[in-house]
Amino acid sequence: MGLGEIARWDVGRAWRGADWDAAFPPDRMLPALEVTLADLGIDLHGQPNVELDLDERPNKDPRAFCSPIEVPGRVVLVMKPQGGPADWRTLFHEAGHTEHFAHTSASLSPEERRLGDNAVTEGWAMLLEHLTIDPVWLERRLDFPRPYEFAAEGATELLWVVRRYCAKLLYELEFHTAEDLTALRPRYVELLTEATKVEPAAADYLGDIDDGFYASQYLRAWALEAQLRACLRERFGNAWFSHREAGSLLRELWAEGQKPTADELLREVTGEALELAAVADRIRESLAAV
Repeated sequence: MGLGEIARWDVGRAWRGADWDAAFPPDRMLPALEVTLADLGIDLHGQPNVELDLDERPNKDPRAFCSPIEVPGRVVLVMKPQGGPADWRTLFHEAGHTEHFAHTSASLSPEERRLGDNAVTEGWAMLLEHLTIDPVWLERRLDFPRPYEFAAEGATELLWVVRRYCAKLLYELEFHTAEDLTALRPRYVELLTEATKVEPAAADYLGDIDDGFYASQYLRAWALEAQLRACLRERFGNAWFSHREAGSLLRELWAEGQKPTADELLREVTGEALELAAVADRIRESLAAV
């Protein structure tokens, strides 16, 4: 289907990636995470402050999530493996949050452990999540068929989502200064359609808004992840995730909790300024490989 044929109800099915389900079975999700963390020097089951909720319960949400009950004293990773690319991405994303909170220094103030710039913890979550669309990781961990083709699909989805969040932020900036909110209904449709090439439901113009401009936190987190990943690849190679030294660096940075902003964290590690163009560079690289 071309862009001119796609409607909003097609998007979820497209990103579901059902054709790749056989490569992402539910019974290999947790082992893949365990081995990935072990290569970084992290024993998932040996962390006394990390709980894995793997129990089957009738009304348990199948989507993995992280519950930082006490940071760093008690962090719970809840999962009910379903399999498929999206489920794997979600598990690794939430595992990124889990490891960040679990390694946060207990000596920090509550504000520095739990509050601060959420682009930081989202960036760490995306660093692990995006391993599942990294062709080098796919080849090493899953003996994956056509990894570069799948990585290109993942990059395309990332591009679509980032463009959507850019449009959401532009819309929210107008929304919170508008005198007549109902007049923004067509503006919502205009901005989102221009960004994603798929017309949204006009009825969502009041509901598709994140508290506290959280869309901006995601955008900055995508930039942070792309630039940190580039740094890790430069220091440790494309298979940076298999190096204990990379894990040592991550644990050192995780210990800072939410104390630094994403800008400060990146400047500390690379000396660079946060730049969304790094996400575009990452996407171009994946698309050029097929």
